[in-house]
Amino acid sequence: MTTQNVSCLRRSILSLTALCGLGAFTVAAAAEQSSIRADKEAIAALIYCYAQGTDAIGDSTTHADPLAAGAAIYRKCFTDSAELRAWFPQQPFDSQTFPNPAANQATAPQVFIGPEKWAAFVNSVFRSKGYTFTQHMMSNVETSVQGRKGHLTAYLNATHVISGDTVGGPSRCVAVANGTYSLDVQKFNDTWKITRLNITLITFNPVFQTGQGC
Repeated sequence: MTTQNVSCLRRSILSLTALCGLGAFTVAAAAEQSSIRADKEAIAALIYCYAQGTDAIGDSTTHADPLAAGAAIYRKCFTDSAELRAWFPQQPFDSQTFPNPAANQATAPQVFIGPEKWAAFVNSVFRSKGYTFTQHMMSNVETSVQGRKGHLTAYLNATHVISGDTVGGPSRCVAVANGTYSLDVQKFNDTWKITRLNITLITFNPVFQTGQGC
């Protein structure tokens, strides 16, 4: 083999090695992006899990025990030690997303620990108002991932209903709430769960009433 042939062979081997290295890097990068995408989808699913649990509690019409129905779903969304707070309209908060309770210590809402306590709180609010159905709609969902931890924010538009007496007739009450959810989440083994939830409500008002109203 001539010197020229040997040189050509070496260049070919080096080019092939570089190409293989680039291919391996591309495959690894694609796998990483796929993993991040899957994590973000799993995190986003948590806010929908939460909405389903909340609306199970809101449905006192088809559920004999709405509290139990909702709590069972909440346990799929939250860790046992999750911290949950609800900031109601006109209750001061320093930010619509990830509010800091220390910024308003005198007026900050009570913290509920774990899905059972939160379910009991939500149930007490809904039953005290007499709601027969609720429907929580989530939008503008944004997620971020940092290793095995992440964050989520989402807008809320929630309808709360006291049913009327006539089939096909108007509801007795329709009240609408708007606000922002902020979630801290963490991955345990292969499962993402909520470790902290804040809801900052900017409005919660009746929009329709008949009869005894809201």
